[in-house]
Amino acid sequence: MNILVVKLGSIGDIIHTLPALAALRQRFPDACIDWLVETRSRDILLGNPMIDDLLEVDTLLWRRRLLLPRTWKAIGGSIYRLRRRYYDVVFDFQGLIKSGVCARLARSSRRVGFEVEGLREAFAGIFSNENVAVPEGRCHIIDKNLSLLKAVGIETGERNFPLSVPEEMTARGEAALDSMGLVEYVVINPGAGWVTKKWSPKRYGELAHQIQSRWNLKSLVVWGPGEEGAARTVVANSEGAAQLAPLTSLRETIPLLRRSRLFVGGDTGPFHLASALGVPVVGVFGPSDPAKNGPFDSEDEVVWKQVSCSPCYKRRCPGLGTICLTDIEVPEVLEAVRRRLSTEKEKPPAAPVADDAIS
Repeated sequence: MNILVVKLGSIGDIIHTLPALAALRQRFPDACIDWLVETRSRDILLGNPMIDDLLEVDTLLWRRRLLLPRTWKAIGGSIYRLRRRYYDVVFDFQGLIKSGVCARLARSSRRVGFEVEGLREAFAGIFSNENVAVPEGRCHIIDKNLSLLKAVGIETGERNFPLSVPEEMTARGEAALDSMGLVEYVVINPGAGWVTKKWSPKRYGELAHQIQSRWNLKSLVVWGPGEEGAARTVVANSEGAAQLAPLTSLRETIPLLRRSRLFVGGDTGPFHLASALGVPVVGVFGPSDPAKNGPFDSEDEVVWKQVSCSPCYKRRCPGLGTICLTDIEVPEVLEAVRRRLSTEKEKPPAAPVADDAIS
């Protein structure tokens, strides 16, 4: 059996689709399972033992350079690789027009997508020939993705997150922590893909200072491309309570996350990765609904100011000045940290890993 998973991005969306991948592999252990992903979001899927072939597209670059001959050559190459194999079933977990087009280009007679209520772009429904209803209410995106598997007779609520971390990557992370003298610490991530999801770096810095004052825990500030300025602002406003992590890829943050006592950040990739790893989290949410996009451990905490336009899911504030985030004060997040630390379970010692498969 050949299966194609279409989930192009973003990082959080990909992490929320991993339980569906795990369920497919469990039900069809001998199947060939390929995944189609945007090049910029592929890092978290590299080396995944449950994926036979990782196929890539770069739609952003294509749109920017559409008139160049090499762009059309790249598009043709991606289509060729997509059509090399016949798929018994293609799952479009994205629900966008571009993901629907990709699913339609694949060679398959079964293209499974969501009914219109579950699509992010309603027009995307024309590319599927089997449509699955999403669960009612404010269901988490993980459960929404799992519901798509009903098309092949899989009904499960299990949330397993297969992730691959090479041994040398783990060793580098451990060495970085040792060089900084960090044993017990909190991870703070001030970055986000949307400006509407970014809480003030100065407030993160003040939060780090308060965490150290109350619990004697240092904070490690992780950051990605384009986020160094915000990360340094956190450190500068922490009164020595926070340290700057080295620049890491998303997978390279896994060893840093696994040893941490707590993660604090917004609705972004590292937040969802921490949740997937079972790290206690405190989320600072703005335009997205934590019931759908937040943590899924009942003991995790979210600080969310639900205003008249919430949740808007807008990359730019529609007019209220992002008050859903700017109205969140440090004491509110600090109280959420206190609650989460008070319910923290004793962590088992980290096992040595070699080309580690985490689930």
